[in-house]
Amino acid sequence: MGNAVVKYLNQNGTYSTNELELLEEALEYKTLNKNDFVLKAGEICDSVGFVTNGSFFQYKYDDNGNTIVSDFYIESDWVINTKSFTSQKPSEYNIQAFKKSSIYFLSIESIHSLIAKSQSFLQMGKVLEAGNSSNTFFKDLKAPDDKYALLLKERPEIIKRFPQKLIASYLNITPETLSRVRKRLK
Repeated sequence: MGNAVVKYLNQNGTYSTNELELLEEALEYKTLNKNDFVLKAGEICDSVGFVTNGSFFQYKYDDNGNTIVSDFYIESDWVINTKSFTSQKPSEYNIQAFKKSSIYFLSIESIHSLIAKSQSFLQMGKVLEAGNSSNTFFKDLKAPDDKYALLLKERPEIIKRFPQKLIASYLNITPETLSRVRKRLK
């Protein structure tokens, strides 16, 4: 069952036992292999996912074919392309499993159905906003050292679990700059 999702929501809202049972019924569990897509560019994001095991990253390609990473997701993160999900318009981004991963999905239809059954599910909005970091994490930071230090402080697991090339893209710096920053901050 989606006990990890239920536990997470219970820590971030107030739900009755009946409401949590409704939620568990609406969840769809999937295991994805490395490189499987949750969302491909051009598709509409019609569900949110809660990672129970593994890791994902969200990215697009720039005009030169370079990978531009906008977010990483690990256990207890909500996987979502917020812009596509809320507008129900095609996404510019891909969301892909970095390694074999387990995830619970909740479709937009299920969310609407849950809200129709109980207004308590409106609380999920604030929880899903947490899945909207997409480089706004670094919005006010310009210096590579500051960006890396913030990532190291706030999300150290990302640094341990993803390759330097993807982390550099996420920080909007070159892999070489990231290498120098890491040496300076040791």
